[in-house]
Amino acid sequence: MISRRHLLQALPALPAALGPAIALAQPIAGKPIRLLVAASAGTTVDAAARFAAEPLSRIAGVPVVVENRPGAGGAIGSEAVAKSPADGHTLLFTGVTHFSARYSGEASATYDPVKDFKAVARICSAALAVVVAADSPYKTMADLLAAMKARPGEVDYGSGGVGSTSHLCTVILNDLTRTSAKHIPYKGNTQAVTDTVAGIVAFTCQGSGGVLPLIKAGRLRALAVTSRNRWEALPDVPTGTECGIPGFEVASWMGAFAPAGAPDAMVALVSDGLARIARSPEFKAFCDKQSMFVELVEHRAFQASLPAEDARWRRVAELVKRS
Repeated sequence: MISRRHLLQALPALPAALGPAIALAQPIAGKPIRLLVAASAGTTVDAAARFAAEPLSRIAGVPVVVENRPGAGGAIGSEAVAKSPADGHTLLFTGVTHFSARYSGEASATYDPVKDFKAVARICSAALAVVVAADSPYKTMADLLAAMKARPGEVDYGSGGVGSTSHLCTVILNDLTRTSAKHIPYKGNTQAVTDTVAGIVAFTCQGSGGVLPLIKAGRLRALAVTSRNRWEALPDVPTGTECGIPGFEVASWMGAFAPAGAPDAMVALVSDGLARIARSPEFKAFCDKQSMFVELVEHRAFQASLPAEDARWRRVAELVKRS
């Protein structure tokens, strides 16, 4: 996991890079901003949110308080923000699970991922890694696939919940390889990773933030990464294509949303603040270290992309239902 200490060590350099930008920003009057992260502490989404929160608080002129709201594959966080006061002081920080969890997650989630929100900004994206315990009998991706083919529905995997990116990654893997695995959903990715380390579940697909430190510490083994190219942090780990699985590319963007009724001026200011952070060399270095990619999409373009994202993840949800 990414520790709070490591995040804090990375922050002091940001004021110098963002100083001119801060001087141009119009501060927000009133109460703090609550940034609800629809993921567990220590995950990639959480790490990106916490990295951005401190400089964003200086830009906005009010404290930015990060609160984790994991569960239901990310739907709990989205639901909470959809129902929050639309004053712009409660924001959501999430990824593609904002859509996928609504359609393939908990039936109790009732939010509309497009109509109930205003897009603020996307700032980065991350692929996933397929990981097993360090002492797992599966040494390669071929080993894991052979086991799933030999014992359909018996090899189990952990995820952050139904509809989470870690769940969808494995559903896509099974579809591409014509295999099946037993899904063990957790209330967040942290426990899924913990149980993979312990060998309680055979494998999990996770973002770099949740697994890189454990891979480096020799507690997890990465079998493949779901990006187009190998990760700089894991140069010896092959991509899905290199493992003989063409099309096994799964990545999740990360960004912020406000409730649909939030003031346009505040949404624009926070979008501008996140854009300034995303353009900073410190954020680029942070993303490089975590095998993430800077991917800035400001609020107007992000808003325009929502219908297509909605349609895409509805289709993936149908795949989940058939799996």
